[in-house]
Amino acid sequence: MTNDSTLIDASTLPRLVVRADGQIIQEVALDTGLSIGRAEDNDLQLADPKVSRHHARVHKEGTTYVLEDLGSANGTLVNGVPLTEPHTLQHGERITVGDVELTYEEPGRSSEDTVIAPASVAGEQPKLAKQPVPPPPVAAPPPESSAKGASGLTIGLVVAAVVVFAVIAILVAFLVVPGLMGEATPAVMATQTPQVVTATDAPAPSTTPVESTVTTPELATSEPVAGSSEEFDQLLTQADALNRRSKFEEAIAIYEDLTRRDPDDARPEIGWAWTLLWDDQAEEALAHAERAVALDPTSAEAAAVLGRVHVEIGDKQQALEMAQKAVALDAGSAIAHAVLAEAWLVNGRTQEAVQEADIALVQDINNANAHRIRGWIYHVVDNDMGRAAGELQIAAGLQPELWLRRHELGTLLLTAEDYTTAIMAFQDALGIWPKAVTYSAIGEAYYRLGQYDQAKASLDLALSAGATDLNTQALAAVTYARLGRCDDAKPFYDRALEEDPGEPLALEAEDLCEGSRPSATPSPTTVSASVPTPVSTPRPSSQPTSPPPPSPAALSGRIAFPVWNVEEGQYDVYVAQARDGSGRQLVVKEMHQPAFHPDGSWLAVNGERDEHMNLFIVRPDGSGLKEISEHIEDGFAHWSPDGESLAFSSTMHGDKQSRVYVIDEVPFEGRREEGRALNFGPDDVRGENPAWTADDRIVYKGCDLTVEPAQCGLFVMLSAPGPHPTTQLTEDPEDAAPAVHGDRIAFMSNRDGNWEIYLVQDDGSGLERLTNNAASDGLPAWSPDGRTIAFVSNQDGPWAVWAMSPDGSNRRKLFDVGGGGLRFNWQQEQISWGP
Repeated sequence: MTNDSTLIDASTLPRLVVRADGQIIQEVALDTGLSIGRAEDNDLQLADPKVSRHHARVHKEGTTYVLEDLGSANGTLVNGVPLTEPHTLQHGERITVGDVELTYEEPGRSSEDTVIAPASVAGEQPKLAKQPVPPPPVAAPPPESSAKGASGLTIGLVVAAVVVFAVIAILVAFLVVPGLMGEATPAVMATQTPQVVTATDAPAPSTTPVESTVTTPELATSEPVAGSSEEFDQLLTQADALNRRSKFEEAIAIYEDLTRRDPDDARPEIGWAWTLLWDDQAEEALAHAERAVALDPTSAEAAAVLGRVHVEIGDKQQALEMAQKAVALDAGSAIAHAVLAEAWLVNGRTQEAVQEADIALVQDINNANAHRIRGWIYHVVDNDMGRAAGELQIAAGLQPELWLRRHELGTLLLTAEDYTTAIMAFQDALGIWPKAVTYSAIGEAYYRLGQYDQAKASLDLALSAGATDLNTQALAAVTYARLGRCDDAKPFYDRALEEDPGEPLALEAEDLCEGSRPSATPSPTTVSASVPTPVSTPRPSSQPTSPPPPSPAALSGRIAFPVWNVEEGQYDVYVAQARDGSGRQLVVKEMHQPAFHPDGSWLAVNGERDEHMNLFIVRPDGSGLKEISEHIEDGFAHWSPDGESLAFSSTMHGDKQSRVYVIDEVPFEGRREEGRALNFGPDDVRGENPAWTADDRIVYKGCDLTVEPAQCGLFVMLSAPGPHPTTQLTEDPEDAAPAVHGDRIAFMSNRDGNWEIYLVQDDGSGLERLTNNAASDGLPAWSPDGRTIAFVSNQDGPWAVWAMSPDGSNRRKLFDVGGGGLRFNWQQEQISWGP
């Protein structure tokens, strides 16, 4: 990113506000226009590997400014939508170029004037306000407590200021146009940027059309006649507004009154069911949702809420049937499509889930539940934590006073191992509505940080608030055990193991106190309220024959690995001795994904620095750096067994889908090659993470798009030119990073909700899990002799390189990764073991 442009305080010209990681880093005035790209000759230079050298331009046409993509590799987005033709910019529109966001602002106006609905930014990891890790709350705050921490206070002040402005506007409108208020439905303010939007998670249970206006339930336009239909509708509107402010008890009181007044009206039952869902009481919501459907079988709202309840209580088939009914009753309902997307997701039909979530967003970009389910799809299906967090942050911004939105955002950050920021999100949720599940989640985040006293304090609050779930019991047990308080730990792990004899945290607590079982490691096991559960595939197990494990001292060779450089914000590649990490040496800066040549003479790496973003080869001592591929999208290089060819994956194709390519003769002299795509006959294969077998085949992570639904997992096919059939080895889309030795393939997978190492034969038989603990284990790499598997793990907190025998035994840490460790998207890296 260029840093030589002057920051503009005020201007009579329109401007582009440049943000990276959510922070404004530059403002650029527009005169006749400007060019945007990675090359130095651009008016706005962006040092982002996803930005093309000449990516896009803005030019003036009359009094307007037009944005045009210049055929960039990764495309340009406007408000989250790919740009396919020149686009006239409007104030407040957001342009996404790589991982950078540009906001177009007209002179005399600021982001407060923006009326554009928020859209997700590809690859962006949302950041809450950075501050020291807050201590656990000492007492449960009342529902309207303002003690939310610095992040919650900032959001509250922004929302309060905008709401005051909105209320004044409403009062003026009321005086000028009597009866106007009777036509509006309450809405909330988005907090990502101060914007006036309508957040429509669940439709208000009334026939009143939704307006893009901010109102307050306390204001009335006229004095309704007691018992009139107008009063009934106003009470429904008021209850819906209370729900969105997490005032669930007050909302339920209204619904109780309305059901007594008119027991045949389905709308209060619909609202009541949503209230209980938002309050994490799905079992209690079931009766009200069923009653709503019985009262009005033609109501899409009733069918949608019943489908949502069935998702929460685990009735997958019932959820799908009711969600499909909701869409059939009202194909234009965003909430119906959002619920159907979640129903497809929990039934393992990911392609349909993506389609329905996208339809929901097209129908209502301000629907919080549509953004929510799109975020979880990004996480569960694509393992794209950046986009997932972005969508959940949008949902939280659309409904800033609904505790569940903050809790879910915290849960995702906990999964991403961003524990400090997760705690902030959870504490924002507690400031809105104190819930035992949120106290428990904070306790888990502190436990993962190794701050056991703070974890205990939060878990004690969860237990005091009535938490009796297995996860809280196990967390309390292991936390007390870590603190040496085994008398307090024992009742908790006894109860947890009685409910689930294999509960890993409870087993760890028992081992710490009694020394009777193998130790486990803490993991993010807290289940977020209203979070879809990934679908697992049943797997066979067997014990392949493997050589006897060597002792740690017998390990030979070198391991190449990436290390995050905090100051530069990029990865660097290092090499160290496999046995203990000694002889650590920096090979090359601002590059990653190293792969050793079979004889150890070269490393293939993926560039991240400006003008060095393709595939390169370099000597392990850092000399002889040569660029060998054409496109910045190329990555995940892997050498053929003879060291003459190189496989890699790339999204260079115009449709941006990842394909596997082969460079048949590696240009050691340094010329650039594009490579040829593997082809299965009808088309090129779609895949990534290639690994070469000894018999000239390539194993890769991919999907078979010729069947419906698409089948994803690990595949294998011949590497030779020409079309060849593919063979599917595994059947889970979470399987990734294959590493081959002989007839055995080690790989990592999140198929059971946690990253572990697995092993499978090259014919797809003998699948077994090698690791089974609460840490994140991944990126396997075989030793040259095939007697050991190296992998990365955060078992002890900081990322480190570990090793084990091919049967999963003899697990031990070799050395710490060091530096900034690995980032939240560590699954996109690789390590390599060479001679």
